[in-house]
Amino acid sequence: MVFHAIGVWLLVISVPLWAYRWFAFSKLTGRERLAFKRLIKRRHENSFGFALRVFGFLVALAMSVILLVLGLRYFKQGSLELGTFRDTMRGRLYSGLEPVDQALNTFHYDQWLPIAILTTCALLSVAFTLVATALRDISVMGRLRKRLSNIGDRQD
Repeated sequence: MVFHAIGVWLLVISVPLWAYRWFAFSKLTGRERLAFKRLIKRRHENSFGFALRVFGFLVALAMSVILLVLGLRYFKQGSLELGTFRDTMRGRLYSGLEPVDQALNTFHYDQWLPIAILTTCALLSVAFTLVATALRDISVMGRLRKRLSNIGDRQD
């Protein structure tokens, strides 16, 4: 449940960050926009590649924890049953809106445990990538404007 809350809050935080990123990008001049695009393309990793690496890391981490838990369960009870996410996790994230809660039940809590873990990993990787990419772009735009203004000052 903690990971769901983190994913949702990261998605909420990404909305104003992306709005500010687009606002800052619109304030760049034509020359600055070209330089920004070139910098992002040449010096920084592709966002999709970053998201895939984060997703792969989260899946590997989750699978190692599942294997540990299943191994301990086998030693204790002698069985390796995997049920639904609802059977394993007692805590749930409620929105307070009936249609949203029904959709969460159908698409997440009633899923087989490995599928539910994969959807959680996907949510976290997408949310983290959105926040990290927006922060990276805002930082690069700020540094670019500062450097270009320093170059313009030196030419004067």
